[in-house]
Amino acid sequence: MKYNDLIKDMSNKFNLRLEMVRFAREHGVSEAAREFETTRKTVRKWRDRYEEDHTKGLSDRSRAPHHIPHKMPEAKEAKIADLRERHKRRWGPHRLKTHYGLDVSEDAIGRVIRQKGLTRGRRRKWRRRQDLRDKKAQMRAFEKMQVDTKDLKDMPEYYTQMVIHGLPKFKYTARDMALGAAFFAFADENNSTYAGIFGRLVMGHLKQYGIEVKEMEVQTDNGSEYIGSVRKKSGLSEFEKVVAEAEGTHTRIPPRHCTWQSDVERFNGLIEEEFFMCETFDSEEDFLAKAYAYQLFFNYERKNQWRDDKAPVEILREKMPHIDDQVLNLPPIRLERVLSSVPLGGYHVPAAVTSHCFWALLFLPKIGKFSVREGRA
Repeated sequence: MKYNDLIKDMSNKFNLRLEMVRFAREHGVSEAAREFETTRKTVRKWRDRYEEDHTKGLSDRSRAPHHIPHKMPEAKEAKIADLRERHKRRWGPHRLKTHYGLDVSEDAIGRVIRQKGLTRGRRRKWRRRQDLRDKKAQMRAFEKMQVDTKDLKDMPEYYTQMVIHGLPKFKYTARDMALGAAFFAFADENNSTYAGIFGRLVMGHLKQYGIEVKEMEVQTDNGSEYIGSVRKKSGLSEFEKVVAEAEGTHTRIPPRHCTWQSDVERFNGLIEEEFFMCETFDSEEDFLAKAYAYQLFFNYERKNQWRDDKAPVEILREKMPHIDDQVLNLPPIRLERVLSSVPLGGYHVPAAVTSHCFWALLFLPKIGKFSVREGRA
């Protein structure tokens, strides 16, 4: 059988080439070519490689060109790798290209991520996510909100700053399922009182902008801050009272079904990656100011791949063009500074409150609204 035919069928080509080279060194190139039924050029190639690199020369070499004119520059690859690492390997090619305006294709960004070993190895349930996206696209704005509490003490990057500067230990979040917009506030404790205050804060804000909160479904998990103590014999928790006063509907997810809170849980993951793990703070005022900046960025600027690359404000303008888009502008505050014993839509403010974010919240309708597009208050 000819040399070329043998090579095609062999998984180990090394031994055949070694035999051919040894035969050629003993009997000559022409005799080796006749014996192995190949060309003298092939015999010389493997003989010369053997004499140059000994047995290593008999292995196949890459046929990739030494110079690729259109290959991505190393500096650009390094930038992509740095951005991927900066976001803890959670931002994919689409998000990196969209957010940073990279002038390469998503396929090229994905290649760099794979070649540099920056993948996460997570399998996504594409079909299920597509079904959920279609369902959310059909929802009305503010038809359904998911509410959750996040313990901030389990983030190493934030914990030290929290202790040094007296920053809050818990974050209360409400996320609208149709828009993807999020509202959040902070407290040092996780209890029903602060959950009730947060509920009044969000409901009052939406009602002020003409949103029919009585038609809203508010979904929570089974945490005691939302449903009250499991030992209570009767009556509603503070949070349940707020929803009832607003004539909304409070629903609870079944036990051990945390994926039913996927929207608000996803936001918890995003703000952890893009805010808590990246920012540094030198005071409580600095923390609240930066938190407010992130809230504006998330609701007005950040594109959502699973919502056709639109920011929440863009979806709001499509679904409710008659509603002032400042409805998505709700500065985060410390809930300790608000009393819960007031009617829906109003707040009694302790004299100690000095945060500029909180005063902005109180007087926003009177002194002018913050404009993201114009960058002014």
